[in-house]
Amino acid sequence: KPENIMLLDRNVPKPRIKIIDFGLAHKIDFGNEFKNIFGTPEFVAPEIVNYEPLGLEADMWSIGVITYILLSGASPFLGETKQETLANVSAVNYEFEEEFFSNTSALAKDFIRRLLVKDPKKRMTIQDSLLHPWIKPKDTQQVLSRKASAVNMEKFKKFAARRKWKQSVRLISLCQRLSRSFLSRSSMSVARSDDTLDEEDSFVMKAIIHAINDDNVPGLQHLLGSLTNYDVNQPNKHGTPPLLIAAGCGNIQMLQLLLKRGSRIDVQDKAGSNAIYWASRHGHVETLKFLSDNECPLDIKDKSGETALHVAARYGHVDVVQFLCSIGSNPNIQDKEEETPLHCAAWHGYYSVAKALCEAGCNVNVKNKEGETPLLTASARGYHDIVECLADHRADLHATDKDGHIALHLAVRRCQIEVVKTLISRGCFVDFQDRHGNTPLHVACKDGNVPIVMALCEASCSLDITNKYGRTPLHLAANNGILHVVRFLCLTGANVEALTSDGKTAEDLARAEQHEHVAGLLARLKKDTHRGIFIQQLRHTQNPQPRIKLKLFGYSGTGKTTLVESLKCGLIRSFFRRRRPRLSSTNSSRFPPSPLSSKPSVSVSITNLYPGCENVSVRSRSMMFEPGLTKGVLETLVSPAHHSHFSSDDQSTKAIDIQNAYLHGVGDFSIWEFSGNPVYFCCYDYFAANDHTAIHIVLFNLEEPYEIQLNQVTFWLNFLKSLVPVEEPIAFGGKLKSPLRVILVATHADIVNLPRPVAGEFWYDKDISLLKEIRNRFGNDLQISEKLFVLDAGASGSKDMKLLRNHLQEIRSQIISVSSI
Repeated sequence: KPENIMLLDRNVPKPRIKIIDFGLAHKIDFGNEFKNIFGTPEFVAPEIVNYEPLGLEADMWSIGVITYILLSGASPFLGETKQETLANVSAVNYEFEEEFFSNTSALAKDFIRRLLVKDPKKRMTIQDSLLHPWIKPKDTQQVLSRKASAVNMEKFKKFAARRKWKQSVRLISLCQRLSRSFLSRSSMSVARSDDTLDEEDSFVMKAIIHAINDDNVPGLQHLLGSLTNYDVNQPNKHGTPPLLIAAGCGNIQMLQLLLKRGSRIDVQDKAGSNAIYWASRHGHVETLKFLSDNECPLDIKDKSGETALHVAARYGHVDVVQFLCSIGSNPNIQDKEEETPLHCAAWHGYYSVAKALCEAGCNVNVKNKEGETPLLTASARGYHDIVECLADHRADLHATDKDGHIALHLAVRRCQIEVVKTLISRGCFVDFQDRHGNTPLHVACKDGNVPIVMALCEASCSLDITNKYGRTPLHLAANNGILHVVRFLCLTGANVEALTSDGKTAEDLARAEQHEHVAGLLARLKKDTHRGIFIQQLRHTQNPQPRIKLKLFGYSGTGKTTLVESLKCGLIRSFFRRRRPRLSSTNSSRFPPSPLSSKPSVSVSITNLYPGCENVSVRSRSMMFEPGLTKGVLETLVSPAHHSHFSSDDQSTKAIDIQNAYLHGVGDFSIWEFSGNPVYFCCYDYFAANDHTAIHIVLFNLEEPYEIQLNQVTFWLNFLKSLVPVEEPIAFGGKLKSPLRVILVATHADIVNLPRPVAGEFWYDKDISLLKEIRNRFGNDLQISEKLFVLDAGASGSKDMKLLRNHLQEIRSQIISVSSI
């Protein structure tokens, strides 16, 4: 279009031309057919409007339109609306008006005419255009004729401005004459010339339409009173008479005025619609009453075969539908697509309209050209309320379309679960087969819709019906690799060994399509001995089976691995569980001297403390070292040079040990044991995560002095605290909304010979002070258990271990109950 043709320099006599805006451009591959609808309506070719294959011929059409505009200043196909413009293009509706082409040569018109041809094959090509006499003159006469048709932008601008000025002058002159005619009642003849009459009549029509749209009854009365011999039944350029526009606006006084001035009550627009049609489309009941009282025809069909009742149903005007039915409108009239008003209501989902039509006694089983009844239409579109209404009025639930589908087939295909349930509850036959032999279950299994498959199976549908190709629903699900559907069908009792027409089982079809997960399941179910076991494993249970995380933190030697093994032991196994012999406490390689006896400088570098952590981010280090919060915890975290056992002990946990296990008397857990070797600390914040559904156990060794115990626990709790982001709302004292759950466990109670009554618990004299100190520091940040568990990690059957199991079970139940809400 002209807007996309640019000059690189407007001051140069012959500037370079640049084409812009290739946003909608498409490179044509002549080997593949290409169709699309894009472009500015004024400039697109008919094949674009008609969605036909496109080629370079579409660009040649645009060149013809641009040439027309540059030579005349007018657009050949421009209409009042986009739809009118496209209609003009499709019909190749243009002409060379004398007003714009009086000075244009015949060669230029011929050039345009050869480009604006509807058939792309008959349109000039690029080569033809370049050889056209208007582009490449053959003699002197053609050269002179070509110069007369050259584009002169200055003249073009002046002409456009002059044309607008003339239109304004004529409009003002007409308004003055109409005003003088109204005031003096002098006679005025508007029949001076055909040209003047046509143009002035267009102004009068615009004035009449504006008055109708503005509900300006006095203005229209004055305007019509000032004119003589004016036919108020003549349509505007869209083919609509004023009476129909007034009916659409719903102004009864305007209708009365137009009828008084000679409008016919039965006048129609170019589409064949009358006033009742227009009033019905816009929902004006009072207007309909007025038109009915004045004997306006009721069931007039337009060119598409629709009546006023059709359009009222399509736009959802239930009050209009009720009124039209009350005055005798026929609800069973079919349009050219053989659809009734009930089809329209079912398609658009207007339940109240459908109900009104059913109550008016319409035929609910009428079929359109596609063989669809309103029930089929509503089922496919998912309007279960309309389906219920139609079923209440005895719609045939087993009516079929051209492909033999009933309403249940269409609802299943469109995944309309509510409609499926409604049809099943109404007694629809769930095993109905279409012309291909497919039941609704076949369709659902092929699409992989598990809820619909479940609904059909609950309705006792047959699982092993074969279609025309000998395939059962299980064959279709397996062929498409839909594991959930295959699992459910097998659970319900489908025959896994059924053969297709070519002798293949569902497993064979799954393997042929490389769906190994499906084929593996079907292979297990082939053997009768295993089938019952596997099917029982597939069955759903009412009991929740969550596996929450149990995370254990503590330095090496605190007994994390031993504690896990003890918690896993049952009653019988605990009697035979032997404690691993412990090395002497004098073995410095396994149990180094207390950090207090070999205390390094607090200024020791991070590199010396944790070799291998030189490249760790500052964020990760800051989570490990918080001197202000840990109160000297760095003093206990001596370098591996001082803790040689970190690198030499092969029995210690490496990094993070993860296992899924059942803790006896507690339940299933995903156990994460974090190594106590400081080399791994730098990466723990990436794995520990902020998990409110996990249980965190912090272990410390009672062989260490009290200060070391307190510092070690403080270190791990600071680490857990750093994992929890601050979230609002924050309670009083800075208490977090969802703190992590923490249990403190002191081990090696048997080694340090803590006092213990017979069949009782170990007694640790500093447990209250340690727990109080910890809860004072972290009570608002972490949810720390109120009891400190002092135990022997290897004694799986002790009372201390039982108390820990009971506490774990209590917390696990709380987490499960909160998660299931």
